[in-house]
Amino acid sequence: MSNGKLIKRGRYVKRDILVVGIDIGKNTHVAVGTSLESGFTKPYYIKNNRDSYEAFERVIEEWKERFDCKDTVIGFESTGHYWKPLGYYLKNKGQQLVEVSPNNTKKAKEMMDNSPLKCDPKDARVIGDLIKQGKILTPIIPEGVILCLREIIHTRENMVKERTSILNRVHKIMDVTFPERREVIKKVGNKTSLFLLNEAPFPEDIIEKGIEWLKEWMRKESRGHYKHSDAEKLYELAIETIGVKEGREGSLYELSSLLPRLEKLNKEIDAVEFRIEKILESIEESKYILGIKGINVITTAAVISESGGISRYSGIKSLVKVAGLNLYEVSSGEHKGEKHITKRGRSLMRQKLYFAALQQAREGMPLYSFYKRLTDNGVKKTKAQVAVAIKILKIMYSLVRDKREFEWDYKRAKKVRAVA
Repeated sequence: MSNGKLIKRGRYVKRDILVVGIDIGKNTHVAVGTSLESGFTKPYYIKNNRDSYEAFERVIEEWKERFDCKDTVIGFESTGHYWKPLGYYLKNKGQQLVEVSPNNTKKAKEMMDNSPLKCDPKDARVIGDLIKQGKILTPIIPEGVILCLREIIHTRENMVKERTSILNRVHKIMDVTFPERREVIKKVGNKTSLFLLNEAPFPEDIIEKGIEWLKEWMRKESRGHYKHSDAEKLYELAIETIGVKEGREGSLYELSSLLPRLEKLNKEIDAVEFRIEKILESIEESKYILGIKGINVITTAAVISESGGISRYSGIKSLVKVAGLNLYEVSSGEHKGEKHITKRGRSLMRQKLYFAALQQAREGMPLYSFYKRLTDNGVKKTKAQVAVAIKILKIMYSLVRDKREFEWDYKRAKKVRAVA
């Protein structure tokens, strides 16, 4: 939602604007009203139900009449998810919503009354006061298919975290019972590893199955990735292992509970990724982003859903800021500080862009020459990778804005089109 009509960032609100600051709670929200030249109303408490929301709308109208205001700006702190029912309700009623940074509210609390006191009514007044000063953020409130995409991509992330947790527990069991296993099978979650964990989890199980069985099934499950020599080495390691044999029954019980859940999670993640791919087909800007070599479905979905859609932004600076990739430095006098990214934005969007940058930093990828030029000039690898992440986002923005397919050698393609 644009904040250009009633309030602009960095400028005080006009005299005829009612400002409503809301401190968001789990079950109850606290709101106060104010205007540029007035004090604050008494706190008004809002419950999470329709009657309370409708009553709050009537209270807003009363506050507008009391302060002789024509329009209303409603703001809240940009944390958590408890704001969503009230936020979407007010948005659908045509109210203009803004956010304030938690960093600003934290700093402003003591300035308000020279006291570290924290309470919901005070927090609401602090939020309202910051809005009056124009210290606001534009809220990202996705709608329709993009909102659906955001919820599903978050579901996938939760599944991936749970899978990682399970794999770590399996790793722990193997590190105790068969530590040498890593020399042959480095990834505990690959297909061959999971097959062996189900059929022959411990060294004595492998020995009992025999070398010929191990050769056949390792080759079959890995589709030739693991050779007979790998099976022979694993078999020898099983014979000579220093793994702990005590408590084997407990380890087997834990594996028997973890492996079915892991198998189910893998299927669920595959299904949710298929669903994400189908949703992206209905979002036009995704086809321009997916055309970039090295950018996958998950990165595309994260950028679109976390930003609320690239096409809604009028400039690249705002988009970079949403990702938390905008730079800052701390300098004073003759001292010039080192530049860092703020990391104040959508963390999932930033994470996926950084992973994409790691791919682009490999030889043969579109942005490898850009990355190599930075590192050759003395830029640290991590900073160069961040620069690549920002570059990726700029390319995405340009392609969506111009509705243009990605061209690896853009300058050369431009010359060819000019000649034609």
